[in-house]
Amino acid sequence: MKLVVGLGNPGPEYAETRHNAGFRVLERLAVRHGIALARERRFRGRFGRGRVREVEVGLLEPHTFMNLSGQAVLAAVDA
Repeated sequence: MKLVVGLGNPGPEYAETRHNAGFRVLERLAVRHGIALARERRFRGRFGRGRVREVEVGLLEPHTFMNLSGQAVLAAVDA
């Protein structure tokens, strides 16, 4: 499985800023491929599994600030 991570910052003050471009790209990828993103406490964000073409993927949207996103990514990789 490949892990695709869309980076951003939590909170409404960042919602439509350039800081959350990664969130928006990941959400469009999820919609395009029918992958539901759901809150996943152990990954500190939203996560979904599915297929993009023939590749199994995990989509992760960490809800940590960008400088702490490595913690969420590490948890997903270790799972």
